[in-house]
Amino acid sequence: MKNPLLLLLLLSFLTLQSHSQVQVKIGKSTEIIYPVTPNETNDLDELIPLGCMLRDKKVVGMGEATHGTREFFNMKAKMFKFLVTYCGYRILAIEATFGGTLKVNDYVLYGKGNVLSAMKGMEFWTWDTEEVKDLIEWIRTYNDGKPDKEKLKFYGFDCQSFKGPADALVDYVKEFDKQNPDEFLKGLSVLNDSSYLYFYTLKPDKSSQQGISQIHGIISFLQTWFQGKENSYISAGGRTKFELARHNIEVLKQALLLRESSEKKYGFRRDSSMAQNVRWIYELEHQEVFAWAHNAHISNNAKYYFNKDKTMGAYLNDIFGETYFNIGFVFNQGSFQAYNKVGGKLQEFIVPENKKNTLAIGLSHTGIDAFFIDLTSTNNKMFQNSKQAYSIGAVFIPEHWYMFAQVITAKQQFDGLIFINKTTCAIPIIRKSTN
Repeated sequence: MKNPLLLLLLLSFLTLQSHSQVQVKIGKSTEIIYPVTPNETNDLDELIPLGCMLRDKKVVGMGEATHGTREFFNMKAKMFKFLVTYCGYRILAIEATFGGTLKVNDYVLYGKGNVLSAMKGMEFWTWDTEEVKDLIEWIRTYNDGKPDKEKLKFYGFDCQSFKGPADALVDYVKEFDKQNPDEFLKGLSVLNDSSYLYFYTLKPDKSSQQGISQIHGIISFLQTWFQGKENSYISAGGRTKFELARHNIEVLKQALLLRESSEKKYGFRRDSSMAQNVRWIYELEHQEVFAWAHNAHISNNAKYYFNKDKTMGAYLNDIFGETYFNIGFVFNQGSFQAYNKVGGKLQEFIVPENKKNTLAIGLSHTGIDAFFIDLTSTNNKMFQNSKQAYSIGAVFIPEHWYMFAQVITAKQQFDGLIFINKTTCAIPIIRKSTN
């Protein structure tokens, strides 16, 4: 909280909002919970009691138990609006291609382009929804007429794509180096090819040595190019735009590292890179960051992925310590969107009520449809013991729905938890052919 007066007002208001706290029985313990209404995204007052927990944090990470749930997306939108309004946050960072999200950033800052074309650049179907679009439009409206230092910014921190960073570099050079775009495109070579799926075929074996070596050479070219033109680029477009453009080279290095990684190393190298990108964004902007990703990424636990890999959240804990606060989601039943197989069809699925003795069933016994609970202040055994909870990513196989549950120890992995009893599917954007 950067404004002491705002903090005083918030705390004073908090004393009047004790009715928003509810005492319930969870397991054998009495707990204080905070009911929420996820789909009422402008009802920020219900989150005021959380201000005391979040006001001194540098990074707030917020997860999701699927990549296609309306309530998760809307609850995260509400939380970001709250952090902006009451806690002075200015940065939203999302699990999407860094270079691609710069188009969204240009849209919310300057009104450049249109929201649908900007969202395409994120390269993640998961965020191509009406809920995310509504949030981007809210950010754009918020920024309108405000001085630059008060405007909100939108960044990605993922590193799996060559296309997003390459496109962003081309856009930058075309804007600020109009004398040399042809020379730059020649040096960028195959990374200027919009048919980027080729690069996902690169493997850490002999069959890909030529392609990997070629990209190493392109990265060397880019480093030399930007080093030689740093002063002229900063003079033309400013320091921040230069640093944003140049960081795409680091993201290309990260993408190449993933292509060179074995399957066992891919996960933790990706999460390590994403954490480094969140730190870079924080240090560039000198502003608190709201980080939006899957539960698996924002988790504090060093070994979330079936006890295999260290997570982004664990790395962020190493970097930020107690100033990193993460909030996971648990749901009991409901619908969401996902692919039916790798390379398959995006569609809506429904999962039934959780099995007995799972975390969601224990939380559903409160009789409250949706609520937040602070796990840092509880010693409830339900949150300290291992319990199953739905964890669904990009792919879901309905005939094996029961396999999409993961054993988690909530208190070890999350600082806060949001329970939603029944979910609905996120609304995918339907584009016209011209967008």
